Amino acid sequence: MNPFIKSTAGLFISFACLPTAMAQTVATENVDIIFNGDYLTVSADILLDSLKIRSNEQVFITPVVTSTDSTTIKQLPSVLVNGRNMHISYERGVLRNFKSMDSHQICQEVLRHNGQPQKVGYTERIPLEDWMRAPGSSVAFIFDQCGCGVSAGETISDPYVIFHNPVKEMTSIMIIPEVEEIPVQIHEGRARVQFEVDRTELHVNPYICRNGQRIDNRQQIQMIDDSVQYALSDPNVEISAIEICGYASPESPYTHNDELATGRSKALAEYLADRYHLSKENASYSAVPENWVEFRQQVMKSNELTEQQRKDLLELIDAPATTPEQWDRKEWLLKTDPRYAALYRSKILPEWFPKLRATTFAIHTRLKPMPDVQLKDVIKTSPEKMSLNQMYRVARMYPEDSDEFNEVMLTALRYYPRDQIAITNAATSAVNRGEYERAKELLDKVPENTPEVYNLLGIIATAEEDYDAAKRYFEKATGNANAERNLELLK
Repeated sequence: MNPFIKSTAGLFISFACLPTAMAQTVATENVDIIFNGDYLTVSADILLDSLKIRSNEQVFITPVVTSTDSTTIKQLPSVLVNGRNMHISYERGVLRNFKSMDSHQICQEVLRHNGQPQKVGYTERIPLEDWMRAPGSSVAFIFDQCGCGVSAGETISDPYVIFHNPVKEMTSIMIIPEVEEIPVQIHEGRARVQFEVDRTELHVNPYICRNGQRIDNRQQIQMIDDSVQYALSDPNVEISAIEICGYASPESPYTHNDELATGRSKALAEYLADRYHLSKENASYSAVPENWVEFRQQVMKSNELTEQQRKDLLELIDAPATTPEQWDRKEWLLKTDPRYAALYRSKILPEWFPKLRATTFAIHTRLKPMPDVQLKDVIKTSPEKMSLNQMYRVARMYPEDSDEFNEVMLTALRYYPRDQIAITNAATSAVNRGEYERAKELLDKVPENTPEVYNLLGIIATAEEDYDAAKRYFEKATGNANAERNLELLK
């Protein structure tokens, strides 16, 4: 049988030379392993209370540094514990030529007083080598009775890890987004609500005007109503605002058109506010007194014009105008200039202008006020309706190391991809899950470094064992309590 087997410290022990239970009679306590400049210092109290050795026996107790992969060891000076006769021989120098003395560098020798409590204080240092810094390197105290050296000894207790990468103990916290306006979805539409000539009263039911004209707005009002109902198809949303804009055609004086278009928009806005129980402030209205923009579009797409007619009309439409008088002159030219007059009477006024008299509407919807527990369902079906703060509140209902929490962080990032808080929180979630490469990718997108970002970069550098960079990052995270704690862990 091979007398050598490998111990838990990665060393070779010979049980052919010593009783296997002997090392169990020695213990260590108050073990401290310190990096101090270019040196590694090991200190401990070695307890000999249960050790009993004969007068002619001796044991060596030696701290040994072992690399992570157990391929490299470094032996520190040994404590020599002698029986009475061996102690006397040591003091007289008789033991100096013993082979066992060649296997150990003795830092102190003690006489064992059998049956009595006895403690030996140990403190020694050796030059610090790079491999000793690697996570997993350790110090073990080796008990050697036969003097064959530490490779034949037995470990007194489990090895003490020299350097433990503290990244798993480091902390970072999520940033709480500020309470903000709930995102608004806008549903836009266009209707041709009719009004009596030179009047602003809205007729929602069929109406005969003074000139005999019949107005029937039911279809157009229904069109707006259908749009509202579609916007409210989600039971979790409500109307936050309705915007109405009325357009008039370029005829009559500009100021009069402005008054008419504004009055008609106001009438429709107030009707919708009453219909859908909105405050008057949430039903806004505006007007475009003369709809030259769409008139130009009609000219551009018409196949009933000659190229010369199209060119002439575009020249008139594009002529600069900023005051009511300038707009009115353009209208007067359109009616009287020989280049346009005939076309104006035959087609523009009777066919094109009525299409310019329209109303556009925009329906703004948002989430109704609701408790956070209800938001857990909304984020699964309609996350685009939620604010970043609401998403964060949902995330806090899950443990930070859970898949559900991480999924909420990713959802927030999808809907707020340029928001620094969303990016930083997603990076924090990645760091907490040990996904350091993913966290680095996210932090590359952060527009500016903040204490929270520096703290995350410090944790990532620690995970990558770039401790100098980690120290610099933590020191830059001024005022961040987590970074201050992480820096202490790193030290």
